[in-house]
Amino acid sequence: MSTSSPVIQLNTGSLQRLQESLGGWGDDKSARLAGDLLNKAAAGEMTIAFCGHFSAGKSSLINSLCGKKVLPSSPVPTSANVVSIRNGEPRALIYPVTPEEAAPEAKPQEVSLDELYTYCTNGGAYSSVEVWDHIPLLGSRGVLMDTPGVDSTDDSHQKATHSALHLADTVLYVMDYNHVQSENNLAFAKSLSDWGKPLYLVVNQIDKHRDRELSFEHYRAEVEAAFKRWQVHYESLLFTTLKEPEHPYNQWKQIQELIAELIVKREPILKYSLDCSAHHIVEQHVKAYAESLEETKQQLLEEMGGEEQAARLEAEIAGYRKEMERLKDLSQTQRESIRKQVDALLDNANITPAELRETAKQFLESRKSGFKVGLLFAGAKTQQEKQERLDKLTDALREQTSASVEWHLLELMKQWGKTEKIWSEEREQRLQASMPQISGDMLENSVKPDAVISGEYVLNYCRMLSADIKSLYRRAAMNAAEEMLADVAASAKVEQQRVVAALNALREQSAAMSRYMQLERD
Repeated sequence: MSTSSPVIQLNTGSLQRLQESLGGWGDDKSARLAGDLLNKAAAGEMTIAFCGHFSAGKSSLINSLCGKKVLPSSPVPTSANVVSIRNGEPRALIYPVTPEEAAPEAKPQEVSLDELYTYCTNGGAYSSVEVWDHIPLLGSRGVLMDTPGVDSTDDSHQKATHSALHLADTVLYVMDYNHVQSENNLAFAKSLSDWGKPLYLVVNQIDKHRDRELSFEHYRAEVEAAFKRWQVHYESLLFTTLKEPEHPYNQWKQIQELIAELIVKREPILKYSLDCSAHHIVEQHVKAYAESLEETKQQLLEEMGGEEQAARLEAEIAGYRKEMERLKDLSQTQRESIRKQVDALLDNANITPAELRETAKQFLESRKSGFKVGLLFAGAKTQQEKQERLDKLTDALREQTSASVEWHLLELMKQWGKTEKIWSEEREQRLQASMPQISGDMLENSVKPDAVISGEYVLNYCRMLSADIKSLYRRAAMNAAEEMLADVAASAKVEQQRVVAALNALREQSAAMSRYMQLERD
């Protein structure tokens, strides 16, 4: 099959009719977007977009896929522009920024790849960049798209990324290992998911993971649970590291295979992507139309009895709406709040003070090869001494954690439960029973028999014990929190029904108010 014509034939009739309708309605911006889809259908290219924060490593992953440094490490640090990469003779096209209302016929400037790096230092002057280089992986139909870093302080970056999704067929959302479950990441992943296009979640820098702090299986389960709570729908969750290629959890080869497979099997994905983008154009048009009804809404406000009366009604409705939003997000808000409080409590807890470290040192000395007590019946005395030192350290740790961690955690959960009116004696008993038990095996398993007993080794041993114990308490506390959050959600649902009833009663006070609120919903 000739590479000079599209490999697949997409039905463009509906797109042409959509473009004509939008133009007839005076929505030139949406009509241009529909025209973009027509051009995309004609090209038949599979566009794979990479999204994520600046620090997530998007550009490095793209360069590794390309097998060379096609992108600067920070291509457009001060602007909201998009870079598209194709296979071909090395060159680049730079598109200047044009007013949103202007026609997109602004002529691009062609530069060499060497010149591209210089131009990128003034990224704010350009809206998008197209790059060609020898990249066999992409073939004649593959496109890699690098979107701006999703910086929570710069709305233009998120807007540019969402704009790029208009032409993307598949999205890889790249996240730093340490920030996967941040609210910004979860919220933006949800917005990507809502587009409906195939979404792959990529946790980069997996080399930061430490199995002794948390098993990889448990970490993965926590990540999956977080995205499930946010109703983020995705194709698969992948873990990568460019720093340690042989890392046991590295799935870099799977990502390379995924890119190749997406390009080969692009036909159904392209058709679905065009459909998603066309629906999005229609939704945005409808939204813009609703916003154009502000004049009608103003007339309705006057019918409601003038500005003072309208302001009162609006204030009451806004109060109910705000309460609805609070109740809707209550579980997630409280989950994050209790997690932060638990983390702060554990971070400040001192489980191994100086006197306990001395007890730990005596215990570690008893685990050294050659440790011996007495001359007569030395074997029995030695075993007795070893057991006594183990018991002493175990008891000391239990006493210290009970005073510095467990009591405070119980109080924290108790006060929260009482505030939400879900606390009971039975719940308190269950929570106490779920607290971790420090065992002698935990202490024994952490010993390095061949280590030289020194102040530094004792300190490191105590730090490791402290981290392990805090991890156990953190999991116990958050498991209990999830159980309590289920009751919080149930109470919030009942309260939501009350607020809805009150809001509906208020709307019925005036036909004008009902019409006004209908326009607000539309």
